[in-house]
Amino acid sequence: MDWQHRYDVGDTPWDLRGITPPLAALLAGDTLRALGLPDSADVAVPGCGRGHDLRAFAAHGHRVIGFDIAPGVVDEARRLLAINRVDGVQVLCRDILGIGPEFERRFDLVYDYTCFCALPTHLRDRHASETATILRDGGLYLALAYPLRDFGGRPQGAGPPFVVTREDLLRAFGGAFALIAEFEAQDSVPLRAGLERWFVFRRAARA
Repeated sequence: MDWQHRYDVGDTPWDLRGITPPLAALLAGDTLRALGLPDSADVAVPGCGRGHDLRAFAAHGHRVIGFDIAPGVVDEARRLLAINRVDGVQVLCRDILGIGPEFERRFDLVYDYTCFCALPTHLRDRHASETATILRDGGLYLALAYPLRDFGGRPQGAGPPFVVTREDLLRAFGGAFALIAEFEAQDSVPLRAGLERWFVFRRAARA
């Protein structure tokens, strides 16, 4: 998939042009703190696109690094962050399937919205492995799973986005992680209502 071309031609239906509403609702509450996230955490956002959700974490006092494989959108995200005068955020051009060695045990939380669902299913285990590498022991993998089923008359198995089920996440993250919470998304945009759900996994301590 040529993600930069998709941005260049404006074929970006995943981009809500602002902070993801369910994320804004989640960060406004105490759920993540109750699950052990520090008040000032190191957060990674793979497949960050134009960086809208990076602003949400930064506004709540977290240090954030966003990763995207498309160099043009990385530049655009940096410009938008500068325009909005957002501090404590970096955006790096990286293939998220290869960031483990550079960022080993760097983060308290990895937030995933439209990254897992964009990967062909045979790459999901590798994504989970990279996530396990970059998280500290006890760190959280926060996934807003989408889409939970095929939608809009698409052929079965069409994608991206590829369907993401609870079983898919457990299969990929069941090794080094434990599922500690799952709950309904609040404030989903109308076209995604009923197609999103939160899952929180904790990274097990290394031997």
